[in-house]
Amino acid sequence: MSDKVEGRKQEENQQEKDQSLRVQILVYRCMGIDLWSPTMANDRPWLTFVTMGPLFLFMVPMFLAAHEYITQVSLLSDTLGSTFASMLTLVKFLLFCYHRSELVGQIYHIRTILAKEISVWPDAREIIEVENQSDQLLSLTYTRCFGLAGIFAALKPFVGIILSSIRGDEIHLELPHNGVYPYDLQVVMWYVPTYLWNVMASYSAVTMALCVDSLLFFFTYNVCAIFKIAKHRMIHLPAVGGKEELEGLVQVLLLHQMGLQIADDIANKYRPLIFLQFFLSALQICFIGFQVADLFPNPQSLYFIAFVGSLLIALFIYSKCGENIKSASLDFGNGLYESNWTDFSPPTKRALLIAAMRAQRPCQMKGYFFEASMATFSAIVRSAVSYIMMLRSFNA
Repeated sequence: MSDKVEGRKQEENQQEKDQSLRVQILVYRCMGIDLWSPTMANDRPWLTFVTMGPLFLFMVPMFLAAHEYITQVSLLSDTLGSTFASMLTLVKFLLFCYHRSELVGQIYHIRTILAKEISVWPDAREIIEVENQSDQLLSLTYTRCFGLAGIFAALKPFVGIILSSIRGDEIHLELPHNGVYPYDLQVVMWYVPTYLWNVMASYSAVTMALCVDSLLFFFTYNVCAIFKIAKHRMIHLPAVGGKEELEGLVQVLLLHQMGLQIADDIANKYRPLIFLQFFLSALQICFIGFQVADLFPNPQSLYFIAFVGSLLIALFIYSKCGENIKSASLDFGNGLYESNWTDFSPPTKRALLIAAMRAQRPCQMKGYFFEASMATFSAIVRSAVSYIMMLRSFNA
């Protein structure tokens, strides 16, 4: 028993020294979830309940508001933007709960593969460190952008109150997100707890989105590290002939195959989320973009600008992740051509032909009927701008 405890402590110390997954571990802890555990044994369920509970309940007033404002484009666009964001967060939470054991298992699987590669080929350490630094930089930037959007959401009502006071208008108490409630929000006794409920729901939506999205960044960059290590090992594979040369090639191809399997597994688990992320984000950009165009240059438009910015960043990063995996998997084929294949023995060359044919089929992250790529991102942005112009014409 003491050996297990000691082993656990050593593992935790190693994890703390590791540069990877730092941002991911932090945001999951904010949700009461231990990312290192495939079960809820080390979680804090009360914290998860306190954070996610208000968001689940928050869907009721938002759906009621969407129904009430169905004929008012401006109010409807504001309401649906928040509603879609909350729905997407709930999907991410449920997806993580459903696939938790497999996702955590993949984390350990990837770390085991990379640790083995470092022991076999020490130059792999530099590749892994570069990819993990990129992952952490992206995750930290993403966290700051979404955190800024959440702060703007909390401050938006106060901006309206201050502007009304400056203009001498009657002060009207507003909430960060539109909703329909069975009581008068202009009564401070009801307004304060409802405002705190809104803020808590915003915190849950932002933090849970960061949890699932930043975990995708980890998988993307580390799978790319596996592909890049396989490519570099292929380029530096010595042409020694005989069984040793063929076994060296087999080891590289097995590494490439493991990268393909992990990439396909992650793509399959994230497929429903990729579909909803792109579909709902496109709708959110339309509705919130309309609010920006309608309110600008009013100071309240800053919140909507930050919201649209966070949506565009989320879409861009999902597209970039898909593009990175596709590019890294295809780039392995270039490693085959850059290798010393002309000096390899005939059995090794025959094996290379099969590997070259497989390398021509890239890994793709798909949302069922479309690919998460920069081309898709550009198409969504162009379409969203057109829809915003259409909504503006309806409100004219």
